[in-house]
Amino acid sequence: MADNDLIQPHQFIIIEMPSGNSKIINLKPNTMISLGKFGNFQSDNLIGKPYGLSYEIMGNKGEIKPVGHVSKNTSIEETDANNQTIIDDTSVQKLSHEEVLKLKEMGLRGELDTEEIIKKMVDSHAEFSKKTEYSKAKYIERKKKKFMKVFTPVRPTLNTISNYFFSKNPEKIKHIRIDTLSILLSMANVHANAKLLVVDDTQGLIVASCLERMGGFGQLVALHEGDFHNYDILRYMNFPKSVQDTLYTVPFAMIDPTTPEEPFDVLTEDQVNQLDDDQKRAYQRRKTAWDYKVKSRKLLFEGDFDGLIISSAFQPESVLKVLKDYVAGSRPIVIYSFSKEVLLQAAFWMRRTRDFLNADVTESSLREYQVLPGRMHPNMNMSAGGGYLLSALRVIDCPYDPTLAKRGDNEKRSKKKKKKNDKKEPLANQKEEKQDDQKMEEVKLEENVNMEETQ
Repeated sequence: MADNDLIQPHQFIIIEMPSGNSKIINLKPNTMISLGKFGNFQSDNLIGKPYGLSYEIMGNKGEIKPVGHVSKNTSIEETDANNQTIIDDTSVQKLSHEEVLKLKEMGLRGELDTEEIIKKMVDSHAEFSKKTEYSKAKYIERKKKKFMKVFTPVRPTLNTISNYFFSKNPEKIKHIRIDTLSILLSMANVHANAKLLVVDDTQGLIVASCLERMGGFGQLVALHEGDFHNYDILRYMNFPKSVQDTLYTVPFAMIDPTTPEEPFDVLTEDQVNQLDDDQKRAYQRRKTAWDYKVKSRKLLFEGDFDGLIISSAFQPESVLKVLKDYVAGSRPIVIYSFSKEVLLQAAFWMRRTRDFLNADVTESSLREYQVLPGRMHPNMNMSAGGGYLLSALRVIDCPYDPTLAKRGDNEKRSKKKKKKNDKKEPLANQKEEKQDDQKMEEVKLEENVNMEETQ
């Protein structure tokens, strides 16, 4: 198994807990990781283990062992029992609240297994035997999620990170859902060796998704407000240096080509050699940062981008007016917004100009299902929307230039017309001559008839 398939130290991982909640942690060696009411575990016991396996916390010293996933279900056979006569209130549970808390504490200390706790609660439930098999399974499943000290480490990917923030803090990523994000990447034609221009206010989710799909090949220029970007989600993705080196950031204050670069005194080799070690490191750090800013602006002003992606608090029209000239012809432009009205106004503006083609606003639909044996149905709690997308193609308007037309084409066309007219003229003359001869004969016949009548 490759090292990338195993959990490495000093990396971010997502911990999924039995309750359905998740937690992002930075796995530092020789530290105790707290999962709240589910207990604590030693980080060294998780380093080198594979992703996706479930682990149970054993005792209070942070020991863990692999176990089956808490959501694993067994086959259930339905019976004739029903829940009509069941009294569902606190009186059916014989254990008091204090006794249940005591069982929890014993479980956290490792003095009592989770199965034993659940068995005690089932035995003390007065109406449990009257429940249907499905109801019994649901009851046991709820108690497992409440008492089991089981967690699952998951690798941070575009899917897991997007779902984590969408459920935890959707405002941070501007309520963009995973299906909307995937359609955005498809519409923008994000691929390896592409040169993209991105305006991202989703804390770096769109930038991270583009970098993940490009895989370290290509160039991505991201525009941001302020002196420094706030792409917080980038650090959770554990990108290697080869992927991070394809990202170039430029603040909005520096997108004007007439704005001069920040002043920096470049030292000669002799001057650098005269510095001590600390001064050399400080100078090299400032020089690297200055070179990065210069190269980022150079890539922006070179233009010829393969696509433009915008998610900004500014009006899309104002951003497009500044950035449209940097996009190559017949390249996609995709704009995301949680508000449909903002995109409708931008689409109306784009349709009146000659710089864009096929401006269209779309919305995706995502419906989650519970897939269990004999119990497949849509989830009751789902998001009402995941945002809207405005897509269009960049068009380079070229006015008609007569000098670019091929010479001789009009002459050839005029000659063809003359030949056709020449062929038509003899036929027309022949018809006229025949008509004149017929008229002469008719006149002669009339004269002969008149002469005979007079005689």
